[in-house]
Amino acid sequence: MDYLKSRKNAYAVLLSGLVVGVVIAFLINDDPDTSTLVAAGAIGVVIGEAIMFWRWSKQRKTKQRED
Repeated sequence: MDYLKSRKNAYAVLLSGLVVGVVIAFLINDDPDTSTLVAAGAIGVVIGEAIMFWRWSKQRKTKQRED
């Protein structure tokens, strides 16, 4: 349970990316099929992961400068 609490911000970003992907799919197509929704959701998750990686690398560089 502690792990989930420590990762709650990461999960929030991933979920936000997933939601953005699905919203974009609905904006592009009025009635998207399942494969479009899955693809858009996957793209959203990748975007969320990229944001998390960017934050992690930024924190790592800051921590290395302090050491």
